[in-house]
Amino acid sequence: MNSRSSDRKILVGIFGKPFGIKGFLYLRYFINNTEKLNDFDKLYLSDNELIKIEETLHHKGKNIVKLSGVKDRNHAESYRDKEIYVYTKQLPSLSAGEYYWYQLETLKVINQQNEILGQVHHVLETGANDVLVIRPIVDSIDNKDRLIPFTKNEVIDKVDLKENSVYVKWPKDY
Repeated sequence: MNSRSSDRKILVGIFGKPFGIKGFLYLRYFINNTEKLNDFDKLYLSDNELIKIEETLHHKGKNIVKLSGVKDRNHAESYRDKEIYVYTKQLPSLSAGEYYWYQLETLKVINQQNEILGQVHHVLETGANDVLVIRPIVDSIDNKDRLIPFTKNEVIDKVDLKENSVYVKWPKDY
């Protein structure tokens, strides 16, 4: 299993610029369902400051939030570019075959020829599908960085958190 403790903080979003004059901020949110944001009873900034989202809006496809205690644009400006975290134990359970990005990080990537291509460094959101960014490790077959689409059944054979591995249909020559 991916050896991550339940007290690890996970980045779930970043505040953008203020919106309007009443203390609202744009929010780049990394969890697909923005309604889940309201389910977190505790949100933290990187310095462990506890924050609470008072209201969420959607404007022209963008997420906008109002923080408790933030009354005007100037105060909202002080939160610009700050990252929002939750602890892993706060994350909702996923269905079988679903994974949080942090769970994929550091997993070894093995192809159908049983060759180790590297390990997952991070995941990119591209719009069409997520992409695993693979970096070489000591056991890798070469020193190449790779980008592998996270498309289940087409490219991804299996994710095995217990074995810390992702099995892929991806030849070493790609």
